[in-house]
Amino acid sequence: MAAAGALGYVDLMKPDSVADQPLAPLLEWATGRLAALGLTVTGAEEMRRRDWTLLARIHTGDGPFWAKASARAFAHEGPLLLDLARLRPGSVLEPVAVHRDNGWMLNRDGGETMRSGPLDRQVAGDSPRPPEWDSVLRAYAGLQYALGTQADVLRASGTPYLPPSRLVEVYRRFAEHDPGLVPAIAAAADELEQSGRLAPEHNDLYPGHVFRTTGAIFDWGDSLITHPFLSIRTHTDPRRQAYFDAWREFAPITDREIELSARLAPLTTLHSWLSIDTAPGSAGERFAPFVADMLARLRRAFS
Repeated sequence: MAAAGALGYVDLMKPDSVADQPLAPLLEWATGRLAALGLTVTGAEEMRRRDWTLLARIHTGDGPFWAKASARAFAHEGPLLLDLARLRPGSVLEPVAVHRDNGWMLNRDGGETMRSGPLDRQVAGDSPRPPEWDSVLRAYAGLQYALGTQADVLRASGTPYLPPSRLVEVYRRFAEHDPGLVPAIAAAADELEQSGRLAPEHNDLYPGHVFRTTGAIFDWGDSLITHPFLSIRTHTDPRRQAYFDAWREFAPITDREIELSARLAPLTTLHSWLSIDTAPGSAGERFAPFVADMLARLRRAFS
């Protein structure tokens, strides 16, 4: 798959990829922000480098901090976290600093996550989940419901806006690999649109993205403003019933709404890959099977 522009985000002057971005400017900015808080940096190291993110751990006398640079399609994360922390205190780890123009943010270390091992991240119904996971899903449903009226506020952060009616636009970017589903996807998306439901969708919620001590959810780089059920993670989570039960306490939802969102959910995952090159020989080539799996799930859902 060749790289393509993502849909629905505010097009600010940020790089399409940070894979070749030097680390020094990010560290210089983060060090300055920490110094303004009276903290002294004692060391730093690069922890991860991908097309979509550059991550560094910074050591201080007050514990570790994390500096993150995001590519354009994911650079809404910092501004969105500021909004979520303000609108729903405690739901996320509030950034210490955000550089909106560059797509940078600085966070305190949130401690241990709920992840138990590599199987946690599988997109499968038997993935391990910690005992407290039902509580996480209920809290997440509560966050989505509470912020359903704040879509315009959250869109101002640059978070991609992808109501169901726009899902077919994502599919068209991949249609050359698996053609023929436009009419069926458009019909299902139009029906789901009638629910009138929009909310922030994390789009990659699993135990590795939740801090164990606080239950705060992090790594919102894939997030969208869309129908709240439009996530492949939601529909393959072994504890998904707790999530939908929580939603039923907040609002009337139907089995049909759940069914439609389950069929369409691979498209929100594919949205994250619109700006990442997974073609042979590219840095992202190793992720091509994952993209192919999402397309296969979509084909099965509409066959």
